[in-house]
Amino acid sequence: MTLFKQVALAVSLIIIIMLGSVMYINYNLAKQNMVESLYETTVNNISALSNKLSDAGEDKAHIVTIIDSEFDGGYYKSIEYKLNNKDFTYKQVDNDPVEGVPSWFIQNTDIKLDGITNDISSGWDIVGEVKVFGDTGIIYKTLYKMFVKLFYVFIVFVIISLLVLWILLHFVLKPLKDIQVQAEAIIKNKFVIQKKEPYTTEFQEVVKAMNAMVQKVEEIFNKANESAKRNQELLYNDPVTKLYNRRYMMLKLSDLIQLENKVNGGTSLFISLSSVEFINKTLGQYHSHQFLKEFAEVLDVKTTSCPEKVIARMNETEFAVILPSFEIDDVLIIIEEINEIFHNLLQENDILNDDLSISFGLYHYFSYTKKEELLTKTDSALLNAVAKEDGNVCFYKDEDNKDALGKAQWHSIIATALTDNGFRPKFWSVVDSSNGKVDHKVMTFTIKTKESQEYYFGDFIAPAINFGLVGTIFVTVIESFLHSHYKELNNQLCSIRLSNEFLKDIDSLSKLSELFERYANTLNVKLCFEISNSFAIKHTKLVKNYIKLFHKYGFEFGINSFIAESDDFSYLKELNPLFIKADSMFLHDQSKESMDSFHVLADSLGITIIATFVTKKDEIKELNENNILIIQGPATDYL
Repeated sequence: MTLFKQVALAVSLIIIIMLGSVMYINYNLAKQNMVESLYETTVNNISALSNKLSDAGEDKAHIVTIIDSEFDGGYYKSIEYKLNNKDFTYKQVDNDPVEGVPSWFIQNTDIKLDGITNDISSGWDIVGEVKVFGDTGIIYKTLYKMFVKLFYVFIVFVIISLLVLWILLHFVLKPLKDIQVQAEAIIKNKFVIQKKEPYTTEFQEVVKAMNAMVQKVEEIFNKANESAKRNQELLYNDPVTKLYNRRYMMLKLSDLIQLENKVNGGTSLFISLSSVEFINKTLGQYHSHQFLKEFAEVLDVKTTSCPEKVIARMNETEFAVILPSFEIDDVLIIIEEINEIFHNLLQENDILNDDLSISFGLYHYFSYTKKEELLTKTDSALLNAVAKEDGNVCFYKDEDNKDALGKAQWHSIIATALTDNGFRPKFWSVVDSSNGKVDHKVMTFTIKTKESQEYYFGDFIAPAINFGLVGTIFVTVIESFLHSHYKELNNQLCSIRLSNEFLKDIDSLSKLSELFERYANTLNVKLCFEISNSFAIKHTKLVKNYIKLFHKYGFEFGINSFIAESDDFSYLKELNPLFIKADSMFLHDQSKESMDSFHVLADSLGITIIATFVTKKDEIKELNENNILIIQGPATDYL
C-alpha cells in the first residue's frame, strides 16, 4: 500500500472517529436531557392526577373515569392505582409500537425511565397509591428524527473532510510522487534529476541525496562515454581521413556481408591511388592530408544512397567501400562520378594524371560469401584494374551457380511455408560460463518443405524482401511461437531477433501490438526481442517506439551485432537494453582501456555484455579475464 493511501486511511479513520464521537456525545446529551425533561413533566402530571383521585375518594367508577381520561391525554406509558382498604386495582398500559420509529432503533436505544409513586389521601387518611411511567414514545420519536439528521450531517461532514484531506495530502505528498518516479527511473538505469525541490525538509534531503547519486552515476557514464569514444577513434579511425581503418573493416565485414537486402549481398569496391608518397613530395604533408580528406569526402558523398555502406582506408594508398544491396551496374555509375571529381582535384592541385592515377576493383558478393573470399576476389579485381592499359576499372566475375533457385521457385517455397506453417523454430543456448547455467535461449527459424529440404534464414530473406513478404513471415512465425508451448524453454528467457526489414515496415508495430494483446497473458516463457546495433543507431526514434511496446507487456529488449559504429554511445542511455551482444572477435580486439570503458558504460546502465560467435574453448578463458561471462556460440558445448 502506498504512503499516500496509508496516511489517507489513518487520517480518515481519525476524522471519522472524531466526528462520530462528537455526534455520539451530542446524541447522548440530547437523550439524557429528554429523559430528565420527561421525568420532570411526569412528576408535575402525577401531582395533578393525585389531586383528582383524592377528590374521587373510593368511588371506583369515578377513579376509572379519571385514570382513563388522563391516560388518553398521551402523557403516560402506564398508570396503576391501588385502593388500600378494598381489593381494587386499576391499570392502563400503552403496549402499541411507536409509530415512525424502526424496531431496531428502539432495541438499540436504551431509555431507562423510573416510575413515580404517590399516595392518594382523602382528608387525613391515605386511601390508595398511584404509580405512573412517562410516555417514552415521545423520546423515541424525537431521538430517531435527531439520529437521522445527525447521520446525514455526519455523512456530509465526512465527505467534505475526506475531500479536503485528499486535496491537502495530494499537495503535501506530491513531492513523494516525484521521488517515486525518480526512484523507478533509477531502477531502470535512467538519469532523472528533480529540478524543483519540495518544501518539506525531510523530502528536500531525500531529493538532494537522490539527485546527487544520479549526477554521480551520470558523470561516471559521461566520462566512460568520452573515454570509449577516444579509444574507438584511436583503434578504428584513420587519423588523416577520419574514415574507418582496416582493423574496423575486418571486424565489420562479416555483418555487412550477411546484411539483409533484396540482392542477397552487395558490391565490394576497392580503390587504389598510385602514389601517396608523390602527393606528399609535391604538396607537402599538410596539403597532402587535405587532398586525402577531400577525396574521402567524395567517397562519402557519392555513396549516400547506400545508408548501410562502410568506407575504410585500408592502407596508405587503398580504400575499401562496401555497398550492401548494390549491384555492379549501380556502382559503375558511382565510379564514373568519383573518377570525374578525382581528376578535378588533380587539376586544382596542379597534379598531372600521369603522376597520380586511380584504379577501381569490384566484386559482387552474396550473403554466403566468406570474408576471406570477398577480400581476395576484390583485391584480384583491383590488381587487374591497376595493370590495365585501357581504363581503370575491373570487376571479378564468379561463375554462375547452377544450384541457385529462381524467383518463381523461391516464391513457391515461401508461399507454401506461409500456407502450410512450414517455418520451424530452432533454439540456441546462451550460457553463463561461470557456472554453466543457461542464461537464455535464442530463437531463429528455417523453412522445411514436405520433401524434407531445409532452408536457413539467410537463404530465403533476400527473395522474401523482393516479394514484400518479410513482415508476413515474421508475424506468422511470432504468432506461432506465442501460442505454442515449448518444453525446452521451461519458463526461461527466450530472445527473438527481429529483422531490419521487418522493423522498417510501417505495419509491423501495430501487428506486434495485436499479437501481444492476444497472447501475452498465455505465455509460459519470458520474452526478449533483439535489434541490431546499426539499426538502433540510425533509427533510434523508431526503436524507442518498439521498446515502449515491449515494456508495456513486460518484455525485454536487447541489442545484437554491437560494434563501434557510433562516435557517441549516449544512445545506449536512451534505449537502455537488457544486454549488448558483441562478436567475440570485436571483444578480443579491444585494448584494456577500451574494454574498461565499455564495462563502466554497461555497468552504469545495468547492461550485460554478451560475447557471440565464441567457437573455441580458449576464447572462453580470455573473455572471462576481460570480465565477459555470458557467451553464445559453439563453445557453449564445452560448458
